[in-house]
Amino acid sequence: MPECGACGEFVTRDFIRVFGIDGEVHGCPTCTTYRELQDGSAVDQEGDLS
Repeated sequence: MPECGACGEFVTRDFIRVFGIDGEVHGCPTCTTYRELQDGSAVDQEGDLS
């Protein structure tokens, strides 16, 4: 079952497809705001995307 890498809450595969990278998310509506999600906070911040 897919889950948030930060808090362990269930997330849908569509959520991961939209907000994640490489099949993982590190933030969800339970542990972050939608604004932060739109700004990319669900993506692992250790990886440099620039």
